Amino acid sequence: MATRTFLSTHAKDGGLLQSDEWAQLQAASGHTPLHFRGEGFEGNAFQYTLPLFGNYLFIPRGPIVDASKIKNQESKMREELLCVAQAARAGWIRIEPQAGEALEILKTVFGKARVIAAPRDTNPREILMVSLSGDVTTWLDQMKPKTRYNVRLAEKHGVTVRFSRSKEDIERFIELIYATTNRKAIAPHPKDYYRNFFATFPDTMCTLALAERDGAPIAAALLVFFGETAYYLHGGSADTKRELMAPFLLQFRSMEEAKRRGCMRYDFGGVRVSSKRGADDTDWDGITRFKQGFAPKAETLFFPGTYDIILSPTRYALYRQLHHLTGIRQFFRHILNHV
Repeated sequence: MATRTFLSTHAKDGGLLQSDEWAQLQAASGHTPLHFRGEGFEGNAFQYTLPLFGNYLFIPRGPIVDASKIKNQESKMREELLCVAQAARAGWIRIEPQAGEALEILKTVFGKARVIAAPRDTNPREILMVSLSGDVTTWLDQMKPKTRYNVRLAEKHGVTVRFSRSKEDIERFIELIYATTNRKAIAPHPKDYYRNFFATFPDTMCTLALAERDGAPIAAALLVFFGETAYYLHGGSADTKRELMAPFLLQFRSMEEAKRRGCMRYDFGGVRVSSKRGADDTDWDGITRFKQGFAPKAETLFFPGTYDIILSPTRYALYRQLHHLTGIRQFFRHILNHV
């Protein structure tokens, strides 16, 4: 399996989604992991099943490629990917290369006609990675004034943040997740998906951050610590008490906790600073403003996006047709809802 050294060296996001621990999480969620490796490349592919179309493989933020060693090994990587795809009876392989160089290698070995952009990105193309160097005073000084004000306002209003893995708090966190997704009309993961984090990851790797006032949860975040990187993966907030600005203090205390655990950087997740595209960009405006407020000078990390390696043209063509028709229905439903 992939070592943390290999991942930290060749995965610019730290490599969590290609770690052994992530593979265990996906297995617990019903997605069989298939490992592949060779000189200069490595990764985990996860099996997904679609009604009518059968199986496909997904390699989140991978495959991981060592550009200094992959030369003359490209055909071996193709063989390894085809081997795991055959084992899964996959019609296509969904990939998320860490860099454009890796994507071009895959296009070369499989043929450009068979490596095409997926219907949508699975993980964001752009993430905000914030350095945890310095101290709390440094962080506050670097924040946008409004963010700094809101952190202090939350404290003034009596908001406190604690960290927990108790079953009761996990259920409170899930309630906040579902309240948020209902409010924003987006689909959450199944509840067991969130529970699996705590059943799979040890307490050294995973915790909840809960913002409360008078013992009542207002906002929560799921944090994972892997190598030198802390990841803010999922978050939710209550429908009420939004004037308390709890999410600001929640993130600030989460950054403190990440540094206490030895992390050097904090992954805020997806933003849209320079990668705006599509009709839903306005949905990202508030998210991006909120996250950038903590480190307005931090540079974002870019990824090439999500691509599909087509192995069964017939199955894949049918899948794309259905996806296109579904998109049309969703578009008109969106228009009608705003008439």
